[in-house]
Amino acid sequence: MPTKIRTFDFSLLVLPIIFTTVGVSLIYSLVMGTANDGLGLKQGMIAIVGLAMMLVFSFSDYRYFKGTAWIFYAVSLILLVWVYIFGKSVNGAMNWIDLKIFRLQPSELEKISLIFTLSAYFSNKTNKIKWQHILVSLLILLVPLALILLEPDLGTAIIICFIYITILLASKPTKSQIAVIVGVVLAIFICAFLAFKGTKPFQNVLHDYQRQRIAVFLKPDLDPYGRGYNVKQAQITIGSGNLIGKGLGKGSQSQLQFLPEAHTDFIFAGIAESFGFLGTSVFLVLYCFLLTRILEIGARARDNFGMLCAFGVFGMFFFQALISVGMNIGFLPVTGIPLPFMSYGGTSLLVSMMAVGLIQSVFIRHEKITF
Repeated sequence: MPTKIRTFDFSLLVLPIIFTTVGVSLIYSLVMGTANDGLGLKQGMIAIVGLAMMLVFSFSDYRYFKGTAWIFYAVSLILLVWVYIFGKSVNGAMNWIDLKIFRLQPSELEKISLIFTLSAYFSNKTNKIKWQHILVSLLILLVPLALILLEPDLGTAIIICFIYITILLASKPTKSQIAVIVGVVLAIFICAFLAFKGTKPFQNVLHDYQRQRIAVFLKPDLDPYGRGYNVKQAQITIGSGNLIGKGLGKGSQSQLQFLPEAHTDFIFAGIAESFGFLGTSVFLVLYCFLLTRILEIGARARDNFGMLCAFGVFGMFFFQALISVGMNIGFLPVTGIPLPFMSYGGTSLLVSMMAVGLIQSVFIRHEKITF
């Protein structure tokens, strides 16, 4: 234990604690006096459990998860099937298991499970990826992806796709394989664009209401009191923070409940309103530092499994933050993706803490392959 503490990266401990503390405080101020009053205290209690889990993962040998990855994968699939059949519906999505004292969201657990499974699968194939390996890995992805889309939970589905792409690229496929992957992704985007425009033969791919959603995303003013309302209010809230912010619990947009889903989807707007441009800039800089540190630890890992786990966690955090911030400022469509460590959501917070603990474990063991 003393040897492990000497190699402990305290930035991986301090930064999540800072983010989570600010997040809990912000959630408390945003829901104070509303029907959701009490969520801040609940998030704080979950944060304490999350911190304990982060320490457990930190001092556990990450290599243990390579041999048990398929167990995690199987359990996560069982939970996804369970929630589809017996889950609790919230906002039209069947994605919760009500444990009375805690609502478990299996789709969030699938993120860390997929990181374990894909990292274990590709760890012995790095630098020698074949097409059959890519096809098998796609099957590993598609099973949970289909179950998550059935809930439906588009946001989580997008994130696990990005996790897959990150780990696949970190496994160092050949240039021709990368070219084909990029070509397929571009083809999907082109087809989506043609479907939006109603160009033959893609005119029946999207319904009219789906085209309307995309049009309002591109120009929220087309429906300022309907589909464009959330984004417009988020942008107004961000602008109202000005340079130094209005302080916790003092923002007019959030306290008067003009900002929808302030403690979940649009918590970044709440950060900007409370702490202003300067506070938001500090948050983004610290978050970029955390992401950079994760990449550095991945590059220094002594085995491929540790390296791929680190890159998978990086992909999860990076794309969640990118999409969450992007949809708050109107740069990306609203998809219900939580901002890691900050948005309200017990399972999301626990998964984020476990992921950081996993990276800490990789760092602790990067100098020696065994103790």
